[in-house]
Amino acid sequence: MTFQYTLYYYVNRKKRIILVENHSPVFNDEGEAQKIEFFDGDVHLGFYDIRFNALDKKFLSISSDGVLKIRIHTQTNIKKAWLLLEDSEFRPIELKLYAETERFNYWRAHVDLRSKEAKFSFGAQTEENINVYFGTSGVANFISPAEKWSLDVDSFKRHTIPDWFFGGVMYQIFPEKFKNSNPKLNPENVFDWGSKPTRLGFQGGDLYGVIEELDYIKNLGVNIIYLNPIFLSGSVHKYDTWDHFKVDDNFGGDEALTLLIEKAHSMNMKVVLDCSLNHVHPRHFAFQDLIQNGADSKYKDWFTVFDYPIRLKYRPHLYSQTYKVGWDGNEEEYKEYLDKTFSETKVPVEIFEDDGPICEPTYKSWWGVPDMPKVNYSSTDARKWALEVTEYWIKNFDIDGWRMDVAKEIDTSFWRDFREVAKKAKKDILLLSEIFGDTSQWLQGDMFDGTMNYSFRENMIDFFANKNMTPDEFSESLAHLYSMYSFEAISSCQNLLSSHDVKRFLNRCEKPEEVYGAIFFQATFPGIASIYYGDEIGLDGGNEPNNREPFPWNDEPNWNIQLKEITSILMNLKNSNSILKYGTFELIPSSEGVVIFRRVLKKESLICIFNRDSLVKDFKISSQAHSVEKIYGEFDIKLENKEILINKLQPNTGIIIHEK
Repeated sequence: MTFQYTLYYYVNRKKRIILVENHSPVFNDEGEAQKIEFFDGDVHLGFYDIRFNALDKKFLSISSDGVLKIRIHTQTNIKKAWLLLEDSEFRPIELKLYAETERFNYWRAHVDLRSKEAKFSFGAQTEENINVYFGTSGVANFISPAEKWSLDVDSFKRHTIPDWFFGGVMYQIFPEKFKNSNPKLNPENVFDWGSKPTRLGFQGGDLYGVIEELDYIKNLGVNIIYLNPIFLSGSVHKYDTWDHFKVDDNFGGDEALTLLIEKAHSMNMKVVLDCSLNHVHPRHFAFQDLIQNGADSKYKDWFTVFDYPIRLKYRPHLYSQTYKVGWDGNEEEYKEYLDKTFSETKVPVEIFEDDGPICEPTYKSWWGVPDMPKVNYSSTDARKWALEVTEYWIKNFDIDGWRMDVAKEIDTSFWRDFREVAKKAKKDILLLSEIFGDTSQWLQGDMFDGTMNYSFRENMIDFFANKNMTPDEFSESLAHLYSMYSFEAISSCQNLLSSHDVKRFLNRCEKPEEVYGAIFFQATFPGIASIYYGDEIGLDGGNEPNNREPFPWNDEPNWNIQLKEITSILMNLKNSNSILKYGTFELIPSSEGVVIFRRVLKKESLICIFNRDSLVKDFKISSQAHSVEKIYGEFDIKLENKEILINKLQPNTGIIIHEK
């Protein structure tokens, strides 16, 4: 491609206005631009969909070693694309097409910069051999110096992540239901281990139980342990924390956490804690002062109060009317919860006989839940308290990460302060958010490293459980998922199938074999694979509280041993194979009804293939490799005339091939 600097036409893509130097554009009755005759030939005007945002790390980032990482997304008729870079000299660098979908072509380049300052724009060529340029003002056939992006390497804000994030395998533990190691720590009125779980019922799990099973966890290929909240609280889940500076005594207190972290670290495993700073329990010291002193409380600006005095408006007459109140219509359990709330919180209760919520706090709370008053972070003192919590557990207990609950509900300015404090206390700490959907805004390197990747889970459900995606559609969904975030962010995301908030993945499937494929993609797709405790042995649970059942340590004959073995093999492979840890992602188109992609690292790659079909598959893949090797799966393979011949790929099976 030859780049010419002659102005024919200029398209302002944002305003969708076409400006032509010394000419007027011609439009048809539908307002579409027609071709215009020029002295040197015809030019077909049109609108181009080329997407790039220099402020978004998924499009532009610089690694710690000075490598410029560029991506653009284009309409599908763009057949070639270039980065037009000016650092020490002008360099047109061809972009790599790493995925093609029905909607976009995805392009990237990794470039070693030669100077501290650079300018750049893009060039592209359509299937019709039309050359266009893309700069700060949009798409044109000419880019002036003023329309190029400028880059100052020294001042560029990087999103750097520690090495241990790459290829991580996480094991999520709901401590109250993992293992009861010391019955002396049990809460009052504890249920027998293995009883049907309820929202309010304790079964006595503790941190010593986690310590006892560290070898079991390690053998699964795990290098990160994620604990749901462990701080002082009167609930099973402990998201309604009373004291953020104390481990609950029923879990073993601070001493148990200290021992757990020491032993985990000695086994090269990290420990991530879960916390909600969005809300507290009314037993929190600041809220108790607010109850006692009302508008005169020195903590009144920590919370939002609609009506003094602080109280709960209770409407018991609403029970057993035309609809059932409470969780899934379980009014008895909800009454039990409210009675517990009234006695624990010490918030005055006032009976009302009008319409409204059955229990309505006169203060702002998370989703109106009476025992979760929301913290107001416009308060300087409240913010200071939360940052002290952040720092305390890092400095005093050497934790390795924070997973922050309902992060979307706290102002982003707080999360920037949070990151600064956490990274100063421990440079290589992992910061995860709980946000459903697109989390791009929070993953720019100034707030969180990664997120709980529920989008990954939804894709797995649609493909394996619901089967409402074809292999081609699923492949496109992987390309889109990979392109949502920067490589650093996607490598830090928690790719989960189940959690304490959603149905277990097995519960969404018709048979266990459907889980095997999802685990294959957890192991091979970039990001941190996350196992929810018990998923590896086939625990099946629907909505809360059934997804929080106790681990059946004494019922091993009923474990799904095949599922456990597959999980262990794939997860150990994930965190030991450098290509799966660090390799980029490239989608390989296939007409065989299988999903194929490469993970590429320098001059080597892994080809990952999954056959969801009920038929055995024989097919071939183009390859520039000198040799190939089977890494995972049972199949026949041969390299011949720059093609990999794959035979006998079994149904519902994934395979991995090493290209050298």
